[in-house]
Amino acid sequence: MRHFGFLLKAALLSLAAAQASAAHAQKAIDLPGDRLFPESVSVTPNGAAYVGSLSGGVLKVDLKTGKVAQWLKPGTFGSASTFGILADPVNGLVWVCSNDLTPQGMVIPGADKGATLKGFDVKTGKGRVSLTLPGDGPFCNDAAVAADGTLYVTDSNRSHILRWRRGATALEDWFYDPALADPAHSQSGLDGIALGPDGSLYVNNWRLNVLARISRDADGKPGGMTLLRTSRPLDTPDGLRPLGGNRFVEAEGSGKVAVLAVTGDQVAVTTLAEGLGQTTGIGAWGGYAWHVEGETSYVFRGDVKRGKLPPLPFRISPVKLP
Repeated sequence: MRHFGFLLKAALLSLAAAQASAAHAQKAIDLPGDRLFPESVSVTPNGAAYVGSLSGGVLKVDLKTGKVAQWLKPGTFGSASTFGILADPVNGLVWVCSNDLTPQGMVIPGADKGATLKGFDVKTGKGRVSLTLPGDGPFCNDAAVAADGTLYVTDSNRSHILRWRRGATALEDWFYDPALADPAHSQSGLDGIALGPDGSLYVNNWRLNVLARISRDADGKPGGMTLLRTSRPLDTPDGLRPLGGNRFVEAEGSGKVAVLAVTGDQVAVTTLAEGLGQTTGIGAWGGYAWHVEGETSYVFRGDVKRGKLPPLPFRISPVKLP
């Protein structure tokens, strides 16, 4: 009888756990605005998601409660259309890639011209750092932070990686390799960026559909670049975030969410979802990959879609991680 009672108790506990898990299954969270175009998302360990917008500003979403609040208003601290977002716990900042899309019809009062990287205090939202991207016609796309607080930023138009060190007043040109560029286009395509557990940088290119690893020397200089071999072709890769180990979660603009597991120079690509909208930004929290579908072609495809409304509402949506 004691054995039976133990088994019954264990079965009831297991059932209760399963029911609790089902009750807490994550659901998509609607985001306000029919012209939001959320291009990027950065999720903190406590379940706060910062979501950028091509119409300017940054939303803060509590993934635990579903509450959505305006964290930064459009034009704050000179910010224009906001692309890559990175919540940086090392420097206590939220970094925002800001780009002027006035030619595409995104007019934001008070916004700086050109491409800039803005750093906002994570506690107060006050602007702390403003850095203009160097070079001819740059485009700030995304960022990753190292353990020492050094920031690495992708310039998508020129396919350069830029670097910022704590206390610096300017971004420096850190890395370029023509194998990661598409000289036939002004938008050369370097996009998502993340740090691996070995300290190497992993970057993708949405035009070339490649993933590359760039090693870093002990003195912080770039080492060799390796184009990695993926188990299936990448399909317009965009947002890239680390999952732990040598695994990353990736948003693909073709409407896919995938996990990338790197072993040596090989990458096992596991597709978690497909048939989505234009998936641009992604983060991970609570056993889920949280992604946004930016539908940015409605802004950039002026000949076809500009002025028309994309599928609504915009959302931040979960996909269960394996």
